Amino acid sequence: MKRFVAVLRSPLALFLFLCFAAGQAAAKPYVCMQTNVGEICMELFPEAAPQTVANFLKYVDEGDYSNSMIHRSVPGFVIQGGGYTLFSNLVSTMSVDPPVVNEYNQSNLRGTVAMARIGGSVNSATSQWFINLADNTNLDTVDGGFTVFARVVKGMDIVDAIAALTRYNMTSSLGSAFNTVPSTAPVGAEITANDLIRVITASRTDFVAGVTPLPYQCSATSPGNTLTEFCGSSLTFPVSVDGKLFEGTIVHIPGRAGLVFKVAATKLLADTGQERAAYAAGVLTIPSVRIGTRIFDNVKLNLTSSAPLELTLSTYTER
Repeated sequence: MKRFVAVLRSPLALFLFLCFAAGQAAAKPYVCMQTNVGEICMELFPEAAPQTVANFLKYVDEGDYSNSMIHRSVPGFVIQGGGYTLFSNLVSTMSVDPPVVNEYNQSNLRGTVAMARIGGSVNSATSQWFINLADNTNLDTVDGGFTVFARVVKGMDIVDAIAALTRYNMTSSLGSAFNTVPSTAPVGAEITANDLIRVITASRTDFVAGVTPLPYQCSATSPGNTLTEFCGSSLTFPVSVDGKLFEGTIVHIPGRAGLVFKVAATKLLADTGQERAAYAAGVLTIPSVRIGTRIFDNVKLNLTSSAPLELTLSTYTER
């Protein structure tokens, strides 16, 4: 172990090395939904919402989302599914497992996927999910916030196309949940099952062809020259520490004086020449951070505690 002593001079470097030695983080899973109007693939966030992701994957693995329908569309807001199955012309309510506890941790920005729930009941999410069509940050403050557990990485054009379809009020035949049903049927025509938006199959995968991950941004509208984005309560970014490149995640600690963050997760990265943050002499410098629609450059945080590892914001410049 002597050969590591010279390299691991700082508490942060030691923490990063120990985390890596304990095992690298597993790759994030994807779920792809084949619909009758195109494919939608999403990257899941098990580190941000572990119980919600496990709950969602259980429905996926058991085939519950196959032959389901998109029953709600609100342009500029959300499209929603996961609650009803469709066989021939028969619509039935999906069988659900016990509700999952709310795990709000990331903002409801465009392209993110969150769990639907009963109004006023925080821990009531079961099978229904929705895709945010815009930055719906108002959902972050409703009853503890709506749990974001994934983001669309392929097929956002399909999502937008669904949202652009004509919506029909089908409450008289199907019930109160069906007042904004998207359909491909021409206006005035009789609507059949073939005109509704159906999830034909939903399955998990470790790879999505043609997808270039943006691991440090949670919004589809984030500028390409922004290194990292504040996602709910966390920042993830590549960081150079004593000549080694790591991916680090820091999480905001609420209720503390100033903006204080704790080091939450790390893994060693291969050096591809990408832009990165830097840590030296007790100061973490992040080149650029996006928070909502605002961008901050040269963000500096000072190491203010070694056990546990905590960093406090010191200076920044708004772009």
